[in-house]
Amino acid sequence: MKPWSLTGAFFMALSLFFLLLLMEYLSITNSADDLHFVQELYLSAFPQKERRDWEVLTGMIGAVPEMQLRLILEEEKPIGFITTWELGDWCFIEHFAISPEHRGKKYGKRVMRDFLGHNKVVLEVEPPLAEDAARRVKFYERAGLVCLPFSYLQPPYRQEDAPYRMVLMSNLAEVSETAYQEIVNLIFEKVYDSTRRI
Repeated sequence: MKPWSLTGAFFMALSLFFLLLLMEYLSITNSADDLHFVQELYLSAFPQKERRDWEVLTGMIGAVPEMQLRLILEEEKPIGFITTWELGDWCFIEHFAISPEHRGKKYGKRVMRDFLGHNKVVLEVEPPLAEDAARRVKFYERAGLVCLPFSYLQPPYRQEDAPYRMVLMSNLAEVSETAYQEIVNLIFEKVYDSTRRI
């Protein structure tokens, strides 16, 4: 190997080390200065049917103990956010987005590694029929999640809307149908405030 290759590899490893060292997760409140950053990213990253009205979301911050909205920081600057729910021994990731100018820099991979390392994780994705949806599924698969082989209809965020088909992914490759039903019921009850079942 040429000397410059060793030097380049060293600096790449050093850069990755500082990237891992400097990323932080900050639980935010209704009065947080960074709410405007989260609002812009939330509204642009998710279609209306896949998100709450902004006023509803901000009203839940601090009022719903199972839910946490965290700002993702790198060198003390916001680069994304993640909304999680503690549902028994499961962590449900409701929303996760990195700002467009920071995508492609492996921040998303780092966030997934941080959350998957300590939790039984479950999240919803669109069926991989369109190109964007397929790309998201591939991203989560590379992070270590698998699509669960059960039918899933996501309850709507608004009463006037209808449920729509999604796919649940988890970092547990083998989930029994009974365990699946239990986590789905928790998601419906806590996250969507719904008593409807699959």
